[in-house]
Amino acid sequence: MKKIIAIAVATAFVAPAFAADISISGSTAFQYRATDGADNVIRSDGNIMVLSASSELDNGWAVSGSLPFELSGGSDGGESINLSGDGMSIGIGDVSGALDAVGDYTDIAPEAGGFGGDGNDAGLSVSMGLGEATVTVSHSPKGGSHGAAADFNSYSVKMPVGGAEIYVGAEAHGVDINDVIAYGVKGSFGGVMVAAEYADYDSGASTTGMAAKYSMGAITLGAENQQSENTLGVDTKDLTVMFVKYDLGGGVSAYVEAASDDNSADQNTLGISYSF
Repeated sequence: MKKIIAIAVATAFVAPAFAADISISGSTAFQYRATDGADNVIRSDGNIMVLSASSELDNGWAVSGSLPFELSGGSDGGESINLSGDGMSIGIGDVSGALDAVGDYTDIAPEAGGFGGDGNDAGLSVSMGLGEATVTVSHSPKGGSHGAAADFNSYSVKMPVGGAEIYVGAEAHGVDINDVIAYGVKGSFGGVMVAAEYADYDSGASTTGMAAKYSMGAITLGAENQQSENTLGVDTKDLTVMFVKYDLGGGVSAYVEAASDDNSADQNTLGISYSF
């Protein structure tokens, strides 16, 4: 306790030298899940707190740090330091890889679903503007803070095209069969958003995602479909998710979701989430 008091006192005196804007945010969610062939359950969908800080550097750049915590089990990953300035952003720690930074256009359902070819976290990422496009490269050494099982590099480019946005990205792993290239497009027109993605692996496997949603005031209606094939061309996933989501304001939203997959049990979910 004496050491803690001494540190607190010392920090109070030196705080003006490294003053930063500090904020705490987080989210909590609970779901009532009814799965065919199983007992109904109430589950937590993550109780996360994020401590963030940011400050301006003398050279005009900005620095920020993020410390996310999964309250039920320690760190949830995502600890990082980010530097930005002169049209460039540099992230180090547990950050989104280049492909992960642009994918998931079709991941719109509140609980089930999610595009399978959206890339992995990286240890180092650099993004820069090139005209209207954003170019990102990332590197992950084996055993880095992001927990990679092998070295890999990733690359991506995204850019607006009229009322839409498109991307192409790739990951190159130490094992060739894990190498992947992915493409995506999404567009919003009025209250309607549509998106499509495709990922092709060197192993011969592939995954496809399609999604659409319509927002009218506080209500959002949406659907997504995720399909995957293995190296033999056999379907391993054909998941369709439909949902209705209502924004109650103040960071609170509630939703009803129905998920159906030819390769797994159907599931209906009633959920509520609160972000602050």
